[in-house]
Amino acid sequence: MRSTKGCPVVMGRKTYESLDRPLPARLNIVVSHSMKDPELKGVIVVGGLDQAIEVARGAIEKGEVETPIWIAGGGTIYTQMMDRTELVVRTLVDCVVDGDASFPDLDPEMWTKRTNFRVDADDRHDFGFEIEWWERISAQK
Repeated sequence: MRSTKGCPVVMGRKTYESLDRPLPARLNIVVSHSMKDPELKGVIVVGGLDQAIEVARGAIEKGEVETPIWIAGGGTIYTQMMDRTELVVRTLVDCVVDGDASFPDLDPEMWTKRTNFRVDADDRHDFGFEIEWWERISAQK
């Protein structure tokens, strides 16, 4: 299973603020028009998605982080990035929560599920979940 560790992770302000700290061992790139740079190592605040991708690519070119660039949400960020994405790694958790964000639907004419695996609830996991890897059909050619 590929981890986001060592890679740039792009997220919106609400997603970042929902974390108790920046994601460790990653370049956290936060897209926000209102948030000030938190001046924390490994966190960069940018004004838009194009700038976020530019910062991530620059860090990759300098050898500061590895590929790929991961998108961590929220809902608006996911929606805006769908046309630029070749791979979706989606986790479906066996619970219902109240929230204000959701992941866009994956059109089966544009996306193919390549693999998935299931983890049942146990001593380490309060809820069971399934992780799916979806590939854009045009990227397969």
